[in-house]
Amino acid sequence: MLDSAETKDGYRMACMNSLLNAAAREKQKYSPFFLENSDVEKLYANIFKVPMLSSMDVVVLHPSAENGYPHTRPDSIICLPSSVVKQSDDDALINTLIHEAIHIHQRRYQNIWFTACKKEGWTPITESTIPEDFLFRCRLNPDTFSPQRFWAWETYNVPLPLFFREDYPTMDGIQIKWLDIRNNTLFSEPPSSFELRYGKNPSQPEHPYELLAVEYAAKKLDSDELLLRKLESL
Repeated sequence: MLDSAETKDGYRMACMNSLLNAAAREKQKYSPFFLENSDVEKLYANIFKVPMLSSMDVVVLHPSAENGYPHTRPDSIICLPSSVVKQSDDDALINTLIHEAIHIHQRRYQNIWFTACKKEGWTPITESTIPEDFLFRCRLNPDTFSPQRFWAWETYNVPLPLFFREDYPTMDGIQIKWLDIRNNTLFSEPPSSFELRYGKNPSQPEHPYELLAVEYAAKKLDSDELLLRKLESL
């Protein structure tokens, strides 16, 4: 299943071909992992509580995979490092499952999400717009790896998840910097209009797909119908 996903998105190969991303993942294992029976029961009990998951696959990975971050792969695979299941209570696990199911929804309904992001105030930006030295420092994210990796808030302000240590990059050692593509200047603080929309220090501000997944998971939008209704109302 994971091999099939790799042939479709090439995500792991892209990580290995990126000096900083490869170094940040050097000691991680990206492979299936077994859970204890009690954790299997907890996982399955909560999967059945999320309607969207009925058409998706959940794969448990080694606890170090992607630094323990839940993520998705094509076409409809939710990858949960085993530590997420073991360390989460039911409420946190359900929130994680909904969040990742929303990322699968984004893969399935690309045109609808593309339109929704533009309605929110985002503009798609080509990778070639990002200066090479900044692109080199960007941490890769499987949930935003394709088809539209970069977006600008209010036309010109692009959030970039940059490794802040090139000599010792780590998955959690990043800072979100804001690139003004008019002059290729980096800023530490987001535009004030961004904070008005998403609040001060929102979780995962690197991409509109992440911001909306956090927001919609918190609202328990856990079915295709609820999500589509929300997106169409924007």
